[in-house]
Amino acid sequence: RSKYDCILSTSKSINEDNSKLNCRIDGLENKSPSVVIIDRKLRLKRGIKIIKERGNRKIYLFTSVFNKAKENYFKKRGVRIIRLNKMKTQKDFIDILFKLNSFGYSRILLESGLNFMNFCLRSRIIQNLYIFKTNNNLYKNGINYSSPNLLKKIKLNEKIKVNLFGDSLYKINLK
Repeated sequence: RSKYDCILSTSKSINEDNSKLNCRIDGLENKSPSVVIIDRKLRLKRGIKIIKERGNRKIYLFTSVFNKAKENYFKKRGVRIIRLNKMKTQKDFIDILFKLNSFGYSRILLESGLNFMNFCLRSRIIQNLYIFKTNNNLYKNGINYSSPNLLKKIKLNEKIKVNLFGDSLYKINLK
């Protein structure tokens, strides 16, 4: 069984990356976890890979916007829409976590951009943080999202021994 029940991401991350958020380990391709998408303004693009190549995975979309046409499009493709009154505060997102727990999801992997991750860090709703660090100099091909935020304060002490082709993986326990 996977260590995580589902992957939580945002529509912004999924739209920008057109990611599948699936398992690509030989023999485990059909073991990809369910997906939860936070999409406050219902901006998830139609025709993205995660929807087109859903397979038998469950996909939940949390939004606070009503758009019947877009909702029908996603529902026809097996996406469960959960509409909330608001999605702004720490309490709102803790309510989402409780809702996910009622669906049977208690181990959630957050795969998102820095904005949402920083919100989750400030709200103290992340238990463990894993940081991948490359040894390659990315030069102009890399984007530096560094800013004076919570990530800069984190010390990378606990290195995990795993084959990442020269890159490093660190685990930080936040609770």
